[in-house]
Amino acid sequence: MKKNRADKILDAARELFLTKGYHATSMDEIAKKAGYSKRTLYLDYVNKDDLFVTVGAGGLEQLLAELKAVPQVETDIEAFINKLLEVVFSFSNRHSEYFRVFFSETTPDIIANCPEKLKRRVAGLERSVLAVVAVQIDRAKEAGIVPEIDSWEAAGIFIGAVIGIIMLTMAGSQTVFTKERLGIMAGMAARLIWQGLQGPSPGPAANGENKITPSKDPNLIFTH
Repeated sequence: MKKNRADKILDAARELFLTKGYHATSMDEIAKKAGYSKRTLYLDYVNKDDLFVTVGAGGLEQLLAELKAVPQVETDIEAFINKLLEVVFSFSNRHSEYFRVFFSETTPDIIANCPEKLKRRVAGLERSVLAVVAVQIDRAKEAGIVPEIDSWEAAGIFIGAVIGIIMLTMAGSQTVFTKERLGIMAGMAARLIWQGLQGPSPGPAANGENKITPSKDPNLIFTH
């Protein structure tokens, strides 16, 4: 299918932003690569921020699609969480540039400088990503596996911890831990947070300490 002008401009912007980043890319470069004048770019996009966030939103849509593809039938909570981690880590390895664009370079000021329609699109995508985890936490609460907590806040903490450590692996400035070790730590952090959400068991363990009760219930499935 023949691409229209807006798509060609977005393709050019995507290649440059993902390769060079936000600050090192200019509208002049995007126009030249797309084969249009700089003035023509503004017929389809309000400004550089509009283009940049549109590129990032496309990456977030890809991640969301993969998260939603996690098996929804006969999946217990722990298996679901582990699969989510696999999906996020795999995506970050295959599309590290998108992670950099959306979770590192995109700032509130850049978002604020975008058209309202794009702001709503991004907000909707962020809510949908959080919902993947929040819905599962709701189901865990219904089953008595986790206490009464704010599912959305818990989902934000859970996802934020995972993404934060993944971003450290991409920073290239770590001297204490290797990239491989940081990847393992991201998984550990996510699992520790999930276990922490479950809270300690009512009574003391045999050694006098509280222990985490495993959360396995094949009837709890994710639907979104």
